Amino acid sequence: MKRTYWVALVALVISSAVSAATDTAKLHIGYVDLRKALETVEAGKTAKATLEKQASTKKAELEKQQSDLQKEAEQFEKKAAILNESAKAAKQAELQKKIMDFQKSAQESQMDLQKRERDLTVPIVNELKSIVEAIGKEKTFQLIVEKSEGAVLYAENGADLTEQVIERFNAKNKKAKK
Repeated sequence: MKRTYWVALVALVISSAVSAATDTAKLHIGYVDLRKALETVEAGKTAKATLEKQASTKKAELEKQQSDLQKEAEQFEKKAAILNESAKAAKQAELQKKIMDFQKSAQESQMDLQKRERDLTVPIVNELKSIVEAIGKEKTFQLIVEKSEGAVLYAENGADLTEQVIERFNAKNKKAKK
């Protein structure tokens, strides 16, 4: 559904731009792969490394918890035959609660990592978009579309502005660090 919406929107914008351009000059369209730009710029690499470090730390914690739960379940299975029914039921309920707590913790960790990713990448993407806008104005593009969202049905190689966006982003951030 989302892809259909974007394709229809791009088609509408292109058809509007084509009709306007035929009256004045040649239509100038470009595209940018924001995903590639985000993964290539230094700030994006730093954000990715930070996220990977946090994810691996959390994964190790969850794997340890899971291992501990498995050991506890195995011990319960060994002792189940000698336990009376009430003790067995109590231990099963305790194990179920621990498993549910573990699953909840794993889900919360996943949501937390997704939120952290958004917090780290949204400012970078917004800055990339402002650079795309600046390039569009400087080079008089009528339309620049985002390639990685699947909204581009055709793009010539010469119109790819991704490298220019990456270079400007890195240059701008080097100046800011000094």
